[in-house]
Amino acid sequence: MFSEIRQGILPLALRNIKRRGDLERAGLLIESLAKHWIDSKPFELLIIAPNRDASLLRQSLPRFPNIEVSVRPESDFVPAFSPFYLLTGWYRQQILKLHVPTLLGFGGYLTLDSDVCCVGDFDSQSFLEHNRALSRWEPKRHHGWWQQASKVIGVPYDPKSHGLSVTPNILHGDLAAQTLERLRGRYLDPISALVWWKLRSPLNTAWTEYSLYTSAAEINGTLFDYHAEWDSCYSADIHLFSERSCVWGADDFERLVRLPNGTDPGGKFIIVQSHARIPLDQVRDYCLSFAG
Repeated sequence: MFSEIRQGILPLALRNIKRRGDLERAGLLIESLAKHWIDSKPFELLIIAPNRDASLLRQSLPRFPNIEVSVRPESDFVPAFSPFYLLTGWYRQQILKLHVPTLLGFGGYLTLDSDVCCVGDFDSQSFLEHNRALSRWEPKRHHGWWQQASKVIGVPYDPKSHGLSVTPNILHGDLAAQTLERLRGRYLDPISALVWWKLRSPLNTAWTEYSLYTSAAEINGTLFDYHAEWDSCYSADIHLFSERSCVWGADDFERLVRLPNGTDPGGKFIIVQSHARIPLDQVRDYCLSFAG
């Protein structure tokens, strides 16, 4: 069960040649966390990057007294000759969200990416209800990866049920460890097993971290020991994420910026899609306009 949530994990690869866009967005995420983290102890953000990016991130990211940022290379957690490095960045980041918290013994933790911004005050207890997390959920029928992940884990697929949704979300290191142990085979470690499943389905999304995590917890009978049921999360007074305040394109942005500063965003985190190509100074003004 959860006792607190004061850790976050951000797998981050700087994609373009100049590498400034992803770097600046990660900086904005940290700045937004610093504005809205109101706990007496610092929030701990672990950034995991390819070896080529780690040094630049350490030198360039902003620092705030209430946010403890540490940057570590992927090689700290995955051996050099692991099949992990055969995967694309998207799959590697998914593995890191389960693998690293397991190695480091995390309790409850937030999963983040550089398109995410914090827009509401929260502390280590905000997303807990009776020691269970108020995570994000989605109907399984909405995405094909749920059926694929059911095959990987070995649990029946029920399209009428719900599972944990995509980043940002709240996970627990205990269940991440259970997920990886479920994947361990006689001859393959969990990461190699996931690579093997991906090679079997080159044209499909073979798995996602959240579908694996949910499916493993379901078959182990531990999902609702750690996570509040989906309907309780939907009806809770506090929401981790607000769909209505997210920016997916330029049209969204033009509409949303007309709202007065301080408007309730509807949740503590939003996404401002990087592919919308909105100048970062405008994104920053929008994200930091919400009152605490």
